[in-house]
Amino acid sequence: MRRIVWQFGIKQERNRWSAVTRETQLLAEAQDLLGKLAWPLCDEIEDLSGEYWQIRDLDRRQQEMRELSEHLTNENEAAYEKLYEIEDRNDHQVQSMLSRKRELMEKAVPIMNDVEEIKARNSNTRRKFGSLKAKLEVLKRQDGDYAAEIDKTRQMLVKMKEEHTRDLAGITDRENEVEKLEHAVQRIDDDVSSRRDLLKTENAELVAEIGRRSKQIADLSTKIGSIDTQKGDLSFQIGQYLSNALNHRDPAVQKALNAYRPIVAKIKSLRVSIQYNQRLARRVSR
Repeated sequence: MRRIVWQFGIKQERNRWSAVTRETQLLAEAQDLLGKLAWPLCDEIEDLSGEYWQIRDLDRRQQEMRELSEHLTNENEAAYEKLYEIEDRNDHQVQSMLSRKRELMEKAVPIMNDVEEIKARNSNTRRKFGSLKAKLEVLKRQDGDYAAEIDKTRQMLVKMKEEHTRDLAGITDRENEVEKLEHAVQRIDDDVSSRRDLLKTENAELVAEIGRRSKQIADLSTKIGSIDTQKGDLSFQIGQYLSNALNHRDPAVQKALNAYRPIVAKIKSLRVSIQYNQRLARRVSR
């Protein structure tokens, strides 16, 4: 029976100390909130003048950093817009040039087909010309009256020679046209390459600026976070001071406390509960 009572006492003691731990944490949170809210009202409290002016200075520096960070962010957004605009404009121009390139290449195809047809026809003409020339040589050596046939053959040779000359001229003219088109296509390729190189240069400058500003923004964010920590430590000290001065008669202290009565009431309640649970825990442990 005595063992059961002892075990029950141990359990009660642990429960009380657990309640003390939980309420002490809630008290610290309430003190922290009180300090964060009430510090602007502590300018006339002599004991808190150091913490008050430090927070004011940190608050000012933090605000300057936030404004600079916002300015840099806006500049980066404008730079991104400019980057997209340059890329869109360049893409439109390049696509227009590539479309013109396709038109020139398509125009060259039928001309090259004509060249192949003329060459094929001219090859056949040269073959016939050689055959007729051999025929003429044979006719010249023959006995008999072949004058009419020889004359006819010579006329055909002259005609074929004229056809061959026209075909050669046609081939040369068309090949010159194709060459001009190829040069035009090459100029377009060179222009496209130059535009892309220029775009890389422009983009590289903008990207470098964006990267530089992004690093500044990240550094500012780190500094702003560090200042938050410093302000938190100082405001917590203010909250602890005010929490321990609930009955202080200084008008400046009462001004700060009266502005946040619900939090002050919560602090008072937690203090009473903590003291009560501590007494019970000590009583049970005896």
